[in-house]
Amino acid sequence: MNRFCQWMALAIALCGLGAGCATAPVYPRTGSQPAETVILNARILTSNPSQPHADTLAVKDGRIAYVGPRRGIGEFIGPDTEVINGRRRLITPGFVDNHCHVLWIGGMGYFQPPELFACETLDDLLAWVKQRADDHPELPLVGGIGWRMNQLPDGPRRELLDAIVPDRPVMLMSYSGQAGWLNSRAIELMESRNPGAFERLAPVRDPETGQCTGECKHYHVVNFLEFLTPEELTPEVERGIFDAMRNTLDDALAVGVTTMNDIQIYPQFIPLLLQFRDQGGLDRCRVRGSYFVGHERLADEAQLAKDLRTWKKLRKTESDDRLILGESLKFYIDGTADNHTAFLFEPYADDPSTCGHPDWTAEEFNRVIEIADRLGLQCCTHSCGDAGARRVIDAYEHALTVNGPRDARHSLEHCELPLPEDWPRMARLGISASMQPQHFFDELAQPALGPERSRRLMPWRSLLDAGVPVSFGTDWAAGPINPAYGLLIAALRMDCNGNTHVGPREKVPVEEGIRLWTLGSARHLFMEDQIGSLEPGKQADLVIFNTDLRKMPTLWFLLTHDIGLGTLDHFVDLTMVGGRTVFERDPATGKPRKRLQRPGPSPGQREEIRARTGIL
Repeated sequence: MNRFCQWMALAIALCGLGAGCATAPVYPRTGSQPAETVILNARILTSNPSQPHADTLAVKDGRIAYVGPRRGIGEFIGPDTEVINGRRRLITPGFVDNHCHVLWIGGMGYFQPPELFACETLDDLLAWVKQRADDHPELPLVGGIGWRMNQLPDGPRRELLDAIVPDRPVMLMSYSGQAGWLNSRAIELMESRNPGAFERLAPVRDPETGQCTGECKHYHVVNFLEFLTPEELTPEVERGIFDAMRNTLDDALAVGVTTMNDIQIYPQFIPLLLQFRDQGGLDRCRVRGSYFVGHERLADEAQLAKDLRTWKKLRKTESDDRLILGESLKFYIDGTADNHTAFLFEPYADDPSTCGHPDWTAEEFNRVIEIADRLGLQCCTHSCGDAGARRVIDAYEHALTVNGPRDARHSLEHCELPLPEDWPRMARLGISASMQPQHFFDELAQPALGPERSRRLMPWRSLLDAGVPVSFGTDWAAGPINPAYGLLIAALRMDCNGNTHVGPREKVPVEEGIRLWTLGSARHLFMEDQIGSLEPGKQADLVIFNTDLRKMPTLWFLLTHDIGLGTLDHFVDLTMVGGRTVFERDPATGKPRKRLQRPGPSPGQREEIRARTGIL
């Protein structure tokens, strides 16, 4: 009994200690450098290597004015300063997503919402498609994102979709974005309206009839605007695209993502994007867009160079602190392991007949990267296979040799399987590894690659140790926009089966993962002098969490939390961009406060924007 009383007394004492820590000290409001906002009594991870931790910070004129110990904060508290008690909560820089699709696929979510992820069986998929078609007769097509190859024993066949929606185009993107599933009406429409664009999707054809089976191997390059008529792009559709983009950006802010690199935008989309920006759609976040260059563009080098110069001009004429264009390009060297389109040196473990296939020959890719690098543009290339990675590194080295060395920060996007002998070369050339830890959770990659290659998959720690610049992101909509999932997977090296023994030395602790997701990604976007860490002079982009993310890999956390899709989305109490609160959770209810209303689109601006920019 005495022992029990002793333990109870200790527990009560500790509770009192915790309560005391939650009480912020009181300062006289007489500071000589009054800030707009001061946060006290917090656990601050700054992502600044020279000062990684702090407990107070001040925000003035939208920037960090002070970060450090509490003894220096009094100078920044004036009569009108908003003082926030951090209550020992975790504060980080705003997360910077190095690779996502929040603008293009976010906007196209009006046509194809990412809701198929929740479907577990083929029957679930078909029921969702039928319901979507019935609920939205006004849409020119029925679309969705998130189906998986293992849900379709006979592959994505058009007949399955024809049986439920025979009279309207059905266009479905796989969970990874690489494969497409079409019904007969969609095939007919796409082949008739733009046969060249349709062939770029690599439609699988029946060897006897020559007809498309319904599967497209390279659906990642689909551009809906190439298949819609001007009459179908009505003001109502335009408004739907804008609302879908806003909702996606709001979802990102609610989980602490303040800057996003949309890695793949098309020329036809740029006028819509600028219209969205001009009407305030990007006032609450920061985004960068990367211009997509397909392999067919090299057929006319003069036109390609002209288009890239026009794109580069947008860095000066249309970019600001909320939208950056004209700086980077997106290429694909291959696909993904799940549908055997990643380019490998050795055959697939579950299909020895193929090693995948590159999108470009070595000569073609060397040439297009040489052209882009000469213009001073950053080249960001999707690379999932080991042979694909080698081809990209070779092309980058060729360009930097021919054009001369510079701080190009060319990257391998995903960088899933680079061979160890290529790591030192990446470090020497300054080639970045733009990685998305959530993809390690893919249940189809390991069977396709086999155990040996799976152990080498996504070598986060090895690349860091080799001196390669590494950054983290989500690849939304191929994964949740919430960084918490990727941080947890990177820290545990956990796959979809809960295994943590596949390449365990590649783990990255949560605090280091946060740095890669903030300062690392800011550097990847050439923005490290403005964002990515909490330092005086930088933009006040920050996040207040109600959960210490560093505890996620612990047994206690895993036993007491459901880590299913969406269950970690309530960890953020407040998100700030440029010193302005853009998301806040009501402490009384735990629910997000009402989001700000923003103006809708004004139709007809696209022609003026096209003339202003010279973009198609």
